Amino acid sequence: MRIKIHEFKKVVNSPVIIGMVVLFIAFNFFLILEHNYMQNELTVLNKLVDKLGYEINDEMLTNFQDYYGDELSKMNEITYAKTSKTYTNVGSFLKEIGDSYELYKVYTEEELDYVKQLMVMETYLDLIGDMDDEYASLDMMKVAEGQISFYGLSGSAADTVRSNYLKLGERLNQLLGNGEHKNMFFIGQIYQMHSLLFDNVFRVMIFQVIIIIVLITSYLMNYEFENKTPLVIYSTKRGRSIILDKLLVSIGSGIVATTFIVGITLTGYFSIFSYKGLWHVPISNYFNWETNFPFISWWNMSFAQYLISSIILVYICGILFTVITFILSIFIKNSYISFFTFGILFGLILLVPNMMPSSNNLIFLSVFTPFSLILNPQNWFMGKDSFSIFKYYEIITIGAWSLLLFITGKLSAKKFKKEDIY
Repeated sequence: MRIKIHEFKKVVNSPVIIGMVVLFIAFNFFLILEHNYMQNELTVLNKLVDKLGYEINDEMLTNFQDYYGDELSKMNEITYAKTSKTYTNVGSFLKEIGDSYELYKVYTEEELDYVKQLMVMETYLDLIGDMDDEYASLDMMKVAEGQISFYGLSGSAADTVRSNYLKLGERLNQLLGNGEHKNMFFIGQIYQMHSLLFDNVFRVMIFQVIIIIVLITSYLMNYEFENKTPLVIYSTKRGRSIILDKLLVSIGSGIVATTFIVGITLTGYFSIFSYKGLWHVPISNYFNWETNFPFISWWNMSFAQYLISSIILVYICGILFTVITFILSIFIKNSYISFFTFGILFGLILLVPNMMPSSNNLIFLSVFTPFSLILNPQNWFMGKDSFSIFKYYEIITIGAWSLLLFITGKLSAKKFKKEDIY
């Protein structure tokens, strides 16, 4: 225990590591605050959910239309008092004042803000009306053929893509049958909150965690070699076993650093963007649809479940990268070279799919790596990307690499205990 505490103190006393953690958190806050302009419009959804609930059914829709009608009447009272005009919808009013600067000046900032919030409500009603048609227009086999053509796939690789999209089609039918899509959420086509959180914020956090973890592990593993004390520390049998203490401290320190980065960043995110009333909304809801293809999770997951699962995956990937750095450091014995070797390894593994034949399933096997896994956190547990569309992609990747690294790490540690130190 004393050895582990001593090793942990090395991390805590490192100004570079502590400074980078602080710098990363500050950068994340800057990234989040860049989108702060959406805050007022997003709160409209919280008010709607608080009043009507998040499940879209006949009763909720009737109440929504009545509520919107009452609010539209209030808007018309304002417009009639100022211009003797009334409007059948908010869109026509905004178009008219948009074409006339003089008319725009008639209304106060507070009144215009009220109208903009009412426009958000109107947009929700319009989109709800288009919901069934949007899903009815989805053709999974057409999407599959488009992906096959785009990536130039053929043979067994093309057959695998077709098979996966066929399974995704079955999942879509299940989704539509249990009504997962009929729930209120932030409008993906306008605000893209899923991408903001899981593509932008999570992706940045993951790379920050990797940098910190690689720095910590390479620093601890190579500390004695860089300070010219390996003969003193590793001259005994117990001394050789210190590398296992270093590994455990590296994992523990990485977990602590990850907790600081992820915890503080997400606390800031959810302090600015309120998800009140939305935590139990299925992640595969219609309003989360951002691009030409919806987010379809392989399981019925709420937003909270999806978020927690993603956070857990970040921690697990962090541990895997710690072990990878541990193995590299045993062979390299230099923290700077270990860091850059990790970066080179990262790039090379990402290039492997480009070297695989596009007619063979090996092209899919090559993306079952933690390096590929972390690139698209917005697609985790989703049938979205053609190369990671496999239902158990994340589980297989984590499980296979955990076993591989356990064996490799054990053999590397055994080698270190027997090698000459000079």
